[in-house]
Amino acid sequence: MTHVVVVGAGPAGAALSYLLASRGLEVTLLERQTDSAREFRGEVLMPSGVEVIDQLGLSGPLAEVPQCIQTSISMYLNQQHVFTQELSGGLFETHPARAISQPALLEMLIDHAAAHPTFRIERGVSVIQLIKKNGRVAGVRTRSRENEREWSADLVIGADGRGSMIRKRGEFERRRTSVPLDILWFKFPLLEGWSGPRAYMGRGHFFLAYQNSEGLLQAAWIIRKGSYGQLKSRTVKEWVMKMAEHVSPDLSELLLDHADSVEKPILLSAEADHVKNWSIPGALLLGDAAHSMSPVGGQGVNIALRDTVVAANHLIPALHSKAPEALEKALKAIEKERRKEVRTIQRLQALPPLLGFSHAWWSEPLRSVASTFLAHPQFRMLIGPRMRAVPFGVTKVKLTV
Repeated sequence: MTHVVVVGAGPAGAALSYLLASRGLEVTLLERQTDSAREFRGEVLMPSGVEVIDQLGLSGPLAEVPQCIQTSISMYLNQQHVFTQELSGGLFETHPARAISQPALLEMLIDHAAAHPTFRIERGVSVIQLIKKNGRVAGVRTRSRENEREWSADLVIGADGRGSMIRKRGEFERRRTSVPLDILWFKFPLLEGWSGPRAYMGRGHFFLAYQNSEGLLQAAWIIRKGSYGQLKSRTVKEWVMKMAEHVSPDLSELLLDHADSVEKPILLSAEADHVKNWSIPGALLLGDAAHSMSPVGGQGVNIALRDTVVAANHLIPALHSKAPEALEKALKAIEKERRKEVRTIQRLQALPPLLGFSHAWWSEPLRSVASTFLAHPQFRMLIGPRMRAVPFGVTKVKLTV
């Protein structure tokens, strides 16, 4: 039986493993961690991502995953409210955006994959090298607490995130597409009367906040790479006070009221990139391993899930055919079909940091002009077709196998 090794039990790896196993292929999912619980996981499912779960036939199980539906979004510039946009109509009605517990989502996908006898998962194992035979990848070598072992495979899929070992060992060429950013990721109590996600932009920073699946406010303070170094020597209360300077008065008051009780934030480094080619003979990259997404716009999990549908459409018939030429053709076709959407979203994600982080003489007047235009619903309708890529995607993605 054709054997596929999937490395990384994130959204792309777990969803694709489910699809491949449910279509009768032998799948081994290798995960470095011993469980899915992490402090930082992309939590926002856009309609484009919810639609994929629906196509997988898992809408019912998704409804059981802890989540919070998001019904509007508000934009602020230099602490001043610019607009509030209701998230309604179209896919927002049938597949509303939501904040989910990603660990619970991943375990749901893995549990449904495990219902198929051709699926197995090995946790607590790390890939240390690729096995190559006759000029192509033929498996991986892993290390665990117990031992080292080799896993032979007809195809190795690297879905192991922005720090992908498959990408590293396969010597995939990486191209950066955005400025590097520091992200402070933390939670605090929900503001009374909270109505939906808020995005704050100003000189040198972004602040994003939304109600998460636990009923708390999940916040991300996004700043230029290296800026946090100036704050690391300060107390938690001091950096919370600094953060409070950049948000609206009601949220500033909440932050200051809880400055003594907020846990120390998790510092993350984020940088958008993509590999020149998604595949080499015998191996394919998907999700953040192929294209790390910026945190702006909450796209990572959604793009990864959409990758899996396109990958399944091409891989399942090719793997069942057992023809090497068909498989190599499928690997190229996956990248070709997904490239347009990924590049378009990455370009859109790069625009807000260019505007918000600039200290050039023209940047503040430009931000002021932008806020004036965005305050008008007619202007937002005018740019809507371009911005709809963020919640709905760029290309049509439909499961056909």
